[in-house]
Amino acid sequence: MSESITSVLAQRPLGLVFDIDGTLSPIAPTPDAARLYPGAAEYLRQASRFAHVGIITGRAVADGARIVNVEGLTYVGTHGLEWCQGLPSTHEIELIPEAVPYAQPGQELLDLAEKELVPQIPGLIVQRKSVGGTLHYRLASDPEQARTKILATLKEPAARLHMHLDEGKRAVEILAPLTINKGKALRRFVEHFRLKGVIFAGDDRTDLYGLLEIERLRQDGYAAHGIAVQHADTPPALLEHADSVVHGVEAMVDTLQQMTIAIGEEKE
Repeated sequence: MSESITSVLAQRPLGLVFDIDGTLSPIAPTPDAARLYPGAAEYLRQASRFAHVGIITGRAVADGARIVNVEGLTYVGTHGLEWCQGLPSTHEIELIPEAVPYAQPGQELLDLAEKELVPQIPGLIVQRKSVGGTLHYRLASDPEQARTKILATLKEPAARLHMHLDEGKRAVEILAPLTINKGKALRRFVEHFRLKGVIFAGDDRTDLYGLLEIERLRQDGYAAHGIAVQHADTPPALLEHADSVVHGVEAMVDTLQQMTIAIGEEKE
């Protein structure tokens, strides 16, 4: 681990915040097939004894918690629209108030996608969330053609329903037109727990908001460090704004293990 990570880990209260897909879980062919890398869940569990551990994902809270399945963590879903202070089986999922009006328009767009796009694009997967959802076209025979078709079909209805379209890795996101993102969620997490130090790790376009927020937190006097998990298709901006880069999920989980050991020793 770098010296800067070590210095952040010495802070108390400390926060460790992670994306799931491509960060702690290898990218899977379908959303339901995703699994945490071996050992990751136990390291998260151990880390939560000494730090506030958060999961910030584009998945719905219930879906993200299904994959991680560790009690005592803060689960933040749909890029910051949903919050749960533990597993949803034992804690209430909170939808932020400003997102509520967009739940129905989001479902309308997903209904449209299932009616018009699924029959035309074999392999297209519609992933529903409490607000909006994600259309995964990774399994389409021609992914680029699928992307073009999805955007062309949804552009006008999304504008009419006041919803926002964004993109991830082989995916089109249907989002509420709010300024909520992983960076805003990270700031809320830091302020909620009154942290002095925080580390954030992610791998995709939406995680750039988290890395940019790490920079702002540092400017505001917090000890903060951003980690980019590099894959073949990692956006260059993510690497530019990261304080450190690890190559792949296995290396990220190794780093998580080292951080867990370090904060355990610091506590002793």
